[in-house]
Amino acid sequence: MQAVKIDGLSGCTCSDLKHSMDTLRRGKPQGDHGMVLGSLEVGGAKRPLNNWNGIHLRHTARTDVGMVRENNQDSFVAETKLGLFMVADGMGGRAGGEVASALAVEALQAEVSSRFRDIFSTDVATRETIFRQAVNSACVDIYAKSLEMPHLRGMGTTSTLLWLPVQNHLEDARSGSSKALVAHVGDSRCYLLRAGLLYQLTNDHSLFQEKVKAGVLQPDSPMAGQLKSVITRCVGYQEEEEVDVFSFEPFRGDRFLLCSDGLSNKVTEREMADLMMEDDLHWVCDHMVELAKERGGEDNITLVLVALDS
Repeated sequence: MQAVKIDGLSGCTCSDLKHSMDTLRRGKPQGDHGMVLGSLEVGGAKRPLNNWNGIHLRHTARTDVGMVRENNQDSFVAETKLGLFMVADGMGGRAGGEVASALAVEALQAEVSSRFRDIFSTDVATRETIFRQAVNSACVDIYAKSLEMPHLRGMGTTSTLLWLPVQNHLEDARSGSSKALVAHVGDSRCYLLRAGLLYQLTNDHSLFQEKVKAGVLQPDSPMAGQLKSVITRCVGYQEEEEVDVFSFEPFRGDRFLLCSDGLSNKVTEREMADLMMEDDLHWVCDHMVELAKERGGEDNITLVLVALDS
């Protein structure tokens, strides 16, 4: 994980960042490096997002086939009424990847829609269990489809999902935890821009990342390009998969970026952070896609941007 400093705002060291992300996943205060996860301090004022009164949730999304591939195996969801934002990057041949990612977003969107009242009204632990079950329900659907159609055997998809506790039409619903949630499998990513710092909230489930964690390779190893493409977890290759799920408090001013590796492999985190500070989300999405294409665009490119504005 890395934090990228925006000019004029204080940053933190790599060890600070590791500690802050660990505490963010646990939902506990981090310390005194400018970011207190549980009550963010900016300019001396705490800004916890305890409710959505006065919050303007904006979002935009783009998907592009890129410069090399003939078909687009990425899918996404950006559903404000459900608070659901998701990117899925399919794999498994020309047809399989496209089918797998489409099935994943369809299954997750249907599950969140049908269980929204439960999700919105419950505590953190129960909510995390619901999302873990939902991702594995998508696993079952994709795996079953691959058994029905031999040419789809071995297909799977990444699944990186952000859920925000928007109340939408359920005015009578009992409010549960105010925390946001990320559920993640694969090497698509979710980033958070908060108080000028860009955090990678998710860990890549790739052979390269496993070797970096084990101390076998360094993050700047020349083998990165080769090993990053080997995914160690995906949705649908088997009937059940381990899902990373964690919750955290959202704050006014937060911005989120969900993206496939077609973007994260081409646009630097410094560039992401600088662009995400811009107000025009549509321009930001277009510009990020164009940067990825200018730098080769060998893979499909998909991103979802979400802003919590006052």
